[in-house]
Amino acid sequence: MTSRKVERFLVYILLALGSLVLAMPFYYMFVTSLRSNDDLAKPTLQLTMSNPTLQPYRDLLQGGSVVQATMNSLFVGLTTTLATLFFCTLAGYAFAKHRFPGRDLLFTVLLSTMMIPGAVLLVPGFLLLRDFGWLNTFLPLIVPGMAGAFGVFLSRQFISAIPESYLESARIEGAHDFRVYRSIILPLSKPLLATLGILTFLGSWNSFIGPLIVLLDERKYTLPLVIAMLQGRFPGKENIQMAGAMVSIAPVIILFMLFQKLIIQSLSSSGLKEG
Repeated sequence: MTSRKVERFLVYILLALGSLVLAMPFYYMFVTSLRSNDDLAKPTLQLTMSNPTLQPYRDLLQGGSVVQATMNSLFVGLTTTLATLFFCTLAGYAFAKHRFPGRDLLFTVLLSTMMIPGAVLLVPGFLLLRDFGWLNTFLPLIVPGMAGAFGVFLSRQFISAIPESYLESARIEGAHDFRVYRSIILPLSKPLLATLGILTFLGSWNSFIGPLIVLLDERKYTLPLVIAMLQGRFPGKENIQMAGAMVSIAPVIILFMLFQKLIIQSLSSSGLKEG
């Protein structure tokens, strides 16, 4: 018994040390974002806040480009996430609970697209978007991500574990397929929706290469592009640059805090059990 307590204590110590190491960059980012210009001039490294100030955030928001970029990123991220949750779960339901000719082959082909490096598709994708007339719009940032292969795969794996008896009971009562999807599949897939939603929003929110290629008007820039320009606009002002980084990660942290239980539940369980 004593040996197990010692082992558990050591595990907790290692986890605490690992958490401290992972949290240190974020702590430094937060502390630096609240430092004044006078504190930045000091040659020593400071990990504490002697005279914290919100002036870096005021300077960051004064130009208005960060606010506009945040709204652009929110629009793109939320639109992409909502579309992904609908189309991926609908496709996952079809692959998991319906039998049709070529189902397995089509699913295999879909999974094989995940093996293609994204860099290979940059030039063909740009030429295709140019021919569509979608350059300098948000459509290239939304439409291709509305039904990704990973989202369909994740949805299919989760929905496959939902007992077939639930669906048969609904069909006996006269429910059509979309009613089954809406009334049975979606309510039982809350952990899946939370996990897929946060992963999709995170990928869209942090996307840099895509917006850099297709967006030409600075008023349409997303937040990662504006954050990347802070180093040139505010040279030597690490506090403003760190304030911009804090603004960029705040929504993702808030979303994870709100849905962490559902995310952990989705990752730790394979679905529901019959009975």
